Amino acid sequence: MKNKVLKITTLTILLFYKGFSQNIACGGWHSLTICNDSTVKAFGENATGQIGNGNTTDQSIPSTVAGLSGIKAVSAGGDQLEAHSMALKSNGTVWCWGSNLYGALGNASATGTFVTAPVQALLLTNVKAISAGGWHSVALKSDGTVWCWGWNADGQLGDASTVNKIIPTQVTSINNVVKIAAGTYHTLALKSDGTVWAWGDNVNGQIGNSTTGTDALAPVQVNGLTNVVAIAAGRFFSLAVKNDGTVWTWGQNLYGQLGNGNTTDSNTPVQVSGLAGINSAIAAAGAFHCHALKNNGTVWSWGRNTHGNLGNNTVADSNVPVQMTNFSNPVGMAAGTNFSLFFKADGSLWGTGRNASGQLGDGTTTQRNIANQSAVSCSILQNSSTTSLKTDAISDVLIYPNPSSGVYYFKLATELQSGKQITVINNLGQLISVEYSALADNLLSINLKNQPSGIYFALIETEKGQMRLKLIKN
Repeated sequence: MKNKVLKITTLTILLFYKGFSQNIACGGWHSLTICNDSTVKAFGENATGQIGNGNTTDQSIPSTVAGLSGIKAVSAGGDQLEAHSMALKSNGTVWCWGSNLYGALGNASATGTFVTAPVQALLLTNVKAISAGGWHSVALKSDGTVWCWGWNADGQLGDASTVNKIIPTQVTSINNVVKIAAGTYHTLALKSDGTVWAWGDNVNGQIGNSTTGTDALAPVQVNGLTNVVAIAAGRFFSLAVKNDGTVWTWGQNLYGQLGNGNTTDSNTPVQVSGLAGINSAIAAAGAFHCHALKNNGTVWSWGRNTHGNLGNNTVADSNVPVQMTNFSNPVGMAAGTNFSLFFKADGSLWGTGRNASGQLGDGTTTQRNIANQSAVSCSILQNSSTTSLKTDAISDVLIYPNPSSGVYYFKLATELQSGKQITVINNLGQLISVEYSALADNLLSINLKNQPSGIYFALIETEKGQMRLKLIKN
């Protein structure tokens, strides 16, 4: 069979943004996970009902959050005792529980109270991502608009005021947003053009606009950042991953959480030292520490380590990345106040760091200085992008090599012989014009050699259905 080369110029209407997993979440001292049946389990500190099981008793064994099903994302907020939780349903509605001290539940109820079971946040439909801050909440709708509610003393709601809101309110001065991240007192947004915007508290320069001490009551652009594919926010600092696999941080650096070899704050982004190959865009920022996953499966950590939360079997802070001990190949991660959680492709959950409230979910309150497997009684829901995806309509496909320097081969099942089409998008959902070659009836190749390193998604259309396949380019 003669090789056939086609140019793909049409975009399939399906955008998938790979990045920080929302299948698990860490708050101040509590945790959330989504089970593979799309229900939610919670564990840890429960003083304000953030576990969602009808009481205020701490829980070291994961317990099911009452009345939640069809969940596709979770987020945990708060700072220690006053905390709340969020869940996003597949129908685009948002549900919250726990502390409502400043209106973070978004249901127009009286502030200064808490609830021990989920309530629906008002006025929100078609939501695709959520993020819980210290005492405020953020939602991203499918139209690229951002909505915030709760505490606003530092301008973290982005509505040009410092007035608290008990119902979701649109951030009208920003659009075309593809990712959001709520810190304890500030908020980040990643736009479709790869730029990062920030608003709220700026006491340590975490807004990233070359100022310190002046809060931003509306979104301002972070200086010098382009081609960003993922973002995260800590207590007083911020993090971004670029499409070249480098990691950038700004804000407070008291514990070395900027990872650039010193402990000096920075009000503009600085590159994390000696860290490259984060092309998976899997990383996490806790209150004072960070983790990132390299393409080779190793996990690297930096920042505060008082409770062993860096997972390198010490309690010494580090201002440069250090490798986690005896742990590799997670597919998702989250970080809270001095603890972290990870999950693997087999559905297992792992945790390291502070555990005094049972937030590691391993049935104890014992601190862990290396990653320890949780006692969670369900498999964690996996991300929808995998290197092999099987549905009722189509069968498996084999990709090799993956990662690759640019050329990928697809071994297709026989029923995919007719009607083949491949579309490739980058991490921002933008169409990448590529060539593919049909080498045989069930063997295809594509060439990404002219594209920068990073994560891409091949969408293979057939007469029977569509499969989404993650490609890692070195």
